[in-house]
Amino acid sequence: MPSPSPSTSPVRQYSQPSPFLRLPPELRLQIYGLLVLPRKETDLLPSWAKVHSSTQDYFDYEAKRHGTDLPLSANLTNPTLMIRTLDPGSYRQMIPAHKPIPVRSQYAVRCDRFRSACKSTTYHCINNPRLEDHLGLLRVNKQIHFEAAELLYSSYTFDFDTHVEAIVPFLSDLTPFARSSIKSIRVVKRALAYEKEFDRCEWSTALRYLTSTSTALNLHKLELGIVAGRPGTNGWDRVPRYSAEYFRDCHMDGEEGMEWMQYLLEIRGLQELDVKAVVEHCPPATNSNAMAKYVRFSASVEDGFARFLRDKLVVVPVVA
Repeated sequence: MPSPSPSTSPVRQYSQPSPFLRLPPELRLQIYGLLVLPRKETDLLPSWAKVHSSTQDYFDYEAKRHGTDLPLSANLTNPTLMIRTLDPGSYRQMIPAHKPIPVRSQYAVRCDRFRSACKSTTYHCINNPRLEDHLGLLRVNKQIHFEAAELLYSSYTFDFDTHVEAIVPFLSDLTPFARSSIKSIRVVKRALAYEKEFDRCEWSTALRYLTSTSTALNLHKLELGIVAGRPGTNGWDRVPRYSAEYFRDCHMDGEEGMEWMQYLLEIRGLQELDVKAVVEHCPPATNSNAMAKYVRFSASVEDGFARFLRDKLVVVPVVA
């Protein structure tokens, strides 16, 4: 991440501007893009060392291109940086001995098999596009810092998957200007039927931070994954779906197991919301009423639930 930026507004004019700053803004942005954005689809491939920490990661590290053994390449039109919680104690091993350890906030995670013990660790970008040698650009002067930093942070989607405990420390370590430049975030909500009290606390803490006015985020896009249970071989074939009207009428944030909705519904100003079901196997709906309700909700994630959230969170542009 770049060094702390000045708290003042960007300086737009100099008495004797350099030849570079006399270039049209669109040309300067093209030059910045060559330095802070990925050039090839393979620049954003994740590391093949899976992250095993306090939470299951629903990103598919082993996804292949259709019909080949080649890794699935990144989408350069929507470049994504994957921020993950590290295994406690492994961070120092990832930094070469001759390099200083970056200063990052530490936080506690539940890390043993049964998630009963807490240890301190930090976050890490698992698909680092290797921009470190170019970030000196952000220290040239105020104007270049603001122009390049805004392009850098507004161009990437910051993907936390289920590692929501990393959201607060990661965003807190950024400068206010860098934080306000972020436009797109991706998170995944863990399976509701198996949610624990500490899951609720982690999610509530992250969402309260994202929606706080003091955080000064200005999100335009949210990618929301919901872990959805699909039982047996027939899946959701005969499972009735909940409609958007059902979700509007039943006060979702007050439903048992849906308390996390309270903070999600406080997000304002979205221009785009992408809701996806992250499908995993679950027991049959006949096991219990709670499981039947979860399976029905899961079948509705990309239909009624997605339409309900878009109606609540997405700002409809006014046509003149």
